[in-house]
Amino acid sequence: MAPTDDVDLPLVFRGADAVRDGVLTSRQLRDGPWVRLLRGTYTRRDVEVTHPLMCRAAGLLLPPSAMLTGASAAAVLVGATWLRARDDVQVVVPSTAARPTVKGVVARRSSAALVGGRRWETTTIAEPARVAFDAAARVPLAAGVGRLDALVRSGFVDVDHLTGWLDGRHDGDVVAVRAALALVDPRAESLPESAVRVELVLAGFDVVPQFVVRTSRGTARVDLALPDLRIAVEYDGAWHQLAEQRAKDRERAERLREAGWIVVHVSAEHLRTPGVVTTMVRAAVARR
Repeated sequence: MAPTDDVDLPLVFRGADAVRDGVLTSRQLRDGPWVRLLRGTYTRRDVEVTHPLMCRAAGLLLPPSAMLTGASAAAVLVGATWLRARDDVQVVVPSTAARPTVKGVVARRSSAALVGGRRWETTTIAEPARVAFDAAARVPLAAGVGRLDALVRSGFVDVDHLTGWLDGRHDGDVVAVRAALALVDPRAESLPESAVRVELVLAGFDVVPQFVVRTSRGTARVDLALPDLRIAVEYDGAWHQLAEQRAKDRERAERLREAGWIVVHVSAEHLRTPGVVTTMVRAAVARR
């Protein structure tokens, strides 16, 4: 038997298949440079374990009727990072099929026939509308809106198409996904920006994403704006803590203030407590 370094195996493989085909011995599988992914599936230890890699592993264990969907499919198709590497792989099966019982895979049933799937690596991916529906279902409203914002912005799914797809559906969470879809605005550029926007819209504010402010020293684009009140709402994510970016942010904030704008800075900590962002913006409005 050749050393395992010379073994020709797929990126993700079933250990039982490798042993059966004589590619590995049971001992080589156990003691070799492999890491287990899902039940009986492996990859090389030096391969980075990502969620799409886990999706490949799931595909080796799923029945043909199961399709990759939701945030898992979005990770594969548009590079969404809503799930951690070893979070459950999301699949959908027809209502007539049994749910797969694989640890690390979560399956939901579709009330209608699954159509329009496309092959990917070891499995099939559901049609875009189904993927978008499952991505926005069973998560808080703001997260659902943010995910749909991203999918629409990327061109993966169209609002009108998804609206039509939802008509007549009886899947669980249809009402919640319709509510999220009604708030979609693909101009938002991140999940936190979407979350800030959703909170403010539900509080009655008419906010405009990615608004361009003209100042005497050029233009400045802000995450969210109440243009009539000249109030900007900026989400300060981790990248804003970089020294170079902080300097740019300070210079831009100064230009906005010179132009008569109030800038409200929102952090991840503010978003953790419902209503805090609304209170901050109301305080800014009161200054007008």
